[in-house]
Amino acid sequence: MSCVLILNENRLERDNMRAILARGLPQAEVLAAGAPRQALELLGEGRVSLLIADVPWFDADYCNMITSAKELSPDMPILVTSTGRRSDIVANVWRLGVQDYLLKPYRPEWLTAAAEVMMQWSARPAGEWEEEHRERYLKQAAEHMQAFCYKKCINTTKDYLDSLYQETDDIDVIRFSALSFAEGLARLGSPLGPSAQLKLSTVIERFRLRFDQQGRRHDSFLVFEKMWGIIFDAIDEDRGYQVSDKQRVLNYVDRNIKEGIGLDEAAEYANMSSSYFSKFFKRITGVNFITYMMDGKISAAKSMLTDTDMPVINIAYELSYSETNYFGKAFKKKVGLTPTEYREQHQHHRGPALRGEGGVSR
Repeated sequence: MSCVLILNENRLERDNMRAILARGLPQAEVLAAGAPRQALELLGEGRVSLLIADVPWFDADYCNMITSAKELSPDMPILVTSTGRRSDIVANVWRLGVQDYLLKPYRPEWLTAAAEVMMQWSARPAGEWEEEHRERYLKQAAEHMQAFCYKKCINTTKDYLDSLYQETDDIDVIRFSALSFAEGLARLGSPLGPSAQLKLSTVIERFRLRFDQQGRRHDSFLVFEKMWGIIFDAIDEDRGYQVSDKQRVLNYVDRNIKEGIGLDEAAEYANMSSSYFSKFFKRITGVNFITYMMDGKISAAKSMLTDTDMPVINIAYELSYSETNYFGKAFKKKVGLTPTEYREQHQHHRGPALRGEGGVSR
């Protein structure tokens, strides 16, 4: 039998929550605690599969309680209820690794529905292999982030998504894993200050509510790409990080490939003349600027062709091509196939969650 533990210091609210869950979840045992210490004692028994904690404010006592709860039961999901400000709750929820929250006042059915979903997560773990697999990629991403290499962070993220879709066709596992990976990226950004953390938390909050996005590889990638953008924006703004001129320039170019920045614009960012920047860029990359930009755009086009149903003309516009015909010619010259031919030959690489769910909404 599943076991739900309620922590709420207000006796009236605690009894009301217990009655709601007893009616809505007749298959579950519902326990209640009136203080953090009592809750931790019950968690120590090892029976609890879901903790619902009412947190009036995220002071040291409640933050320590949640941290201790996760240490006692690492796989147990936690649902927080609170009357606090949304911005404060969101930032603290993801920082502490809490899976979900409800703002008070809420309807009784909302509490039951949230508890049901989270108990399903607890009863259907993504699997030890997936958690270890995800953490390994997050560790790689952290190493690339510490080296301030945006491109390697993005490539590691793509590799994780590719491996996820190759390992499973279970849409629920894919959705759970994608959201967990996003939460991992937010944790990587935690040292970058409250502003960056709030932005990351907001992205996760929206992603969490979009089940359609979580099930599509390209949509998930766009969310992760946005999160990396927030992280590297914060790094750029904080001159305390010792990013080399070479790496700073590469990050700028790699982050703006889709926007189609030109040589003059990149040279201006690097505070160099166009002629000197052209030589500088070829020296650090081995190819000239135009070739580097073209290769980046073609790589992005391949992903959109195989992972979405987006029309070719829309892909061309996404990559800042004003002429679809020019995009088609450039793609064929590089790949040997037209965009349409490439899509037809690589449709079988799409994940099961994409097929039958329509195109990508932007």
